[in-house]
Amino acid sequence: MSENPPAKRQHGCLFYGCIAGAICLAAVLVGFLVLWHMFNKALNQFTDTKPTPLPALKLSQPEIEEVQRRFIQFRDAASDGRSTPPLELSYDDINALLANAPEFQDAKGKIYVQIEDDHLKAQVSVPMTDLGLRVFKGRYLNGTGTFKLSLQSGLLAITPVDIFVKGKPLPENYMIKIRQQNFANGINNNSKASVALNRLQSAELHNGKLVLTPKQEK
Repeated sequence: MSENPPAKRQHGCLFYGCIAGAICLAAVLVGFLVLWHMFNKALNQFTDTKPTPLPALKLSQPEIEEVQRRFIQFRDAASDGRSTPPLELSYDDINALLANAPEFQDAKGKIYVQIEDDHLKAQVSVPMTDLGLRVFKGRYLNGTGTFKLSLQSGLLAITPVDIFVKGKPLPENYMIKIRQQNFANGINNNSKASVALNRLQSAELHNGKLVLTPKQEK
């Protein structure tokens, strides 16, 4: 009479649990490596270790002083509620103010603007931490972009529509975060500029210029 074959040894729950745990751990490690690769790719492709110098101002020192005089005269009149005509600024005027006026010190060396077809274009060199991306601490965003300008309830907003770095568009997952930043926050937080902004009816781009129109006094 033949003997029965020995029964196969059954694996317990602990064995299958270990297998499942190992698979999960491997998946986590693979996911981590993929994210690390993407992070390093973005780090090298879209950020730099140093800021890029912005273009030099095109105005002479006397012209810069004249722009500052017109701006201060308009700012003070608007702040006091005195009647004053709209202030028109070319992009050269704006860059002169960004580089010299105390109200715009937070933007000094970080943004150089141009006005093309009534659109605000800019070259930027900004610490990534200023854009809410602290994971890139110590790195800089050096690029060009299109920005939207608006004025609502006395608050000036300059927000990016798109940004290009080394000829390539910044990935949308980073743009979502950057679009939440207002490049005009430094202006809004300045006490003198804030008072003047509250007295403005509008801030618009028209015929290649930024036109600041004060509220009409009744």
